[in-house]
Amino acid sequence: MSRAYIYMEHPDTGEILTLGRLTLQGKSGEFIYAPDYVERGAWVPDPINYPLRAEAYTGITRNRGIPGFINDAMPDGWGERLLQRAFGQVMAPIDFLLKSPNNDRVGNLMAGTATVPTHGLGDSSVPTLKGLAKFIEACEAVYDGQLDEQSIAMLNIRQQRSSLGGARPKRTLQDNGMLILAKPRDRFDAYDFPSIEYACMTFAASRGLNVAKTALHAEIPSTLLIERFDRTPLADGARRIPMLSALTLLDAEWNEQYHRDWRYAAVADEMRRRGVPDVDLQELFKRMCYNALAGNSDDHPRNHSIIWLAGQWRLSPMYDVLPIVDEGPAQALAMAVGRDGNQISRGNLLSHHTHFALTREHAEHLLDEVIGWEEELKDYYAQWLQGEELQMARGAVSSARMRK
Repeated sequence: MSRAYIYMEHPDTGEILTLGRLTLQGKSGEFIYAPDYVERGAWVPDPINYPLRAEAYTGITRNRGIPGFINDAMPDGWGERLLQRAFGQVMAPIDFLLKSPNNDRVGNLMAGTATVPTHGLGDSSVPTLKGLAKFIEACEAVYDGQLDEQSIAMLNIRQQRSSLGGARPKRTLQDNGMLILAKPRDRFDAYDFPSIEYACMTFAASRGLNVAKTALHAEIPSTLLIERFDRTPLADGARRIPMLSALTLLDAEWNEQYHRDWRYAAVADEMRRRGVPDVDLQELFKRMCYNALAGNSDDHPRNHSIIWLAGQWRLSPMYDVLPIVDEGPAQALAMAVGRDGNQISRGNLLSHHTHFALTREHAEHLLDEVIGWEEELKDYYAQWLQGEELQMARGAVSSARMRK
């Protein structure tokens, strides 16, 4: 049996409080809210799946026994790999939670072993953009397996840990008064994915979609820089903004072979249950169409989120959008887009329009608007890409299936 205490920066007061306790035994989890927090009767991250109550939530089996709203604040893929190399041991899920740093977790949660949060929890300094070179050097050492005790000390490898999800290397840094997420080119990448993602996302922003602020650090290796929208500016204390992934909204499993519950319409329904306004549901529909156009078939529910702003849940800015360039035009998306599953077709994209607070006519108008971007997107890619990257990115763009 292993346990961790979950702390939360309260979105209204900024207090760091003990939210509850997570206990894992084998593949089963238990979560119980702290008694004094129950008595307080205050805000909780996921009042739909885990409403505030005194009784424990037991028999949690999805996602290794970890409630979704906590799982969102854990590392995944690259973060787990780096932790295993840094600590040189096989790690259990609770270890990934406790050994990842609190200063860069997604959203407003933190974790520790004490019943009450320690003073200064999560206040560790975040390096500036100058720290990017050290991080890239550490990534190379991880890839090469050169992590003996001397190299761990030299690279200060444990300071390169991250609580952020995703399979690719990433690190939180600070620049121009904001926390940013740096995603350098992976040494095994066949193409310059940071440049491709930058072009794909900035084009979407130029067409009015709400996209995370993005910049490109063009030195070798190229690195995508994304402003952390779950943090306020450093001058305002870098306050933590609550954030829930669509995977958590769906209360869905991440590691199953089939994902029948990964559906855009269901995400929209869960957003509506949490008071997300109709304009955001309509934006989600438009993003779904853009993913189909650009060939982003990796649009899984961890790549969609809501954030808590001004006392209301809102659709987060768009992030992690880039074409899967070695597949050509997308035939299907990772999530179901309509009644016929995840296959891209005009009828399927429009079939669940009411879930997005759209009339059929309005949905057709938005779909046709995105279809009309096809040649513009191909031309835009030429401003940022060249050679094989340009050819492959353009090859992924197609509206053919969206018209039929």
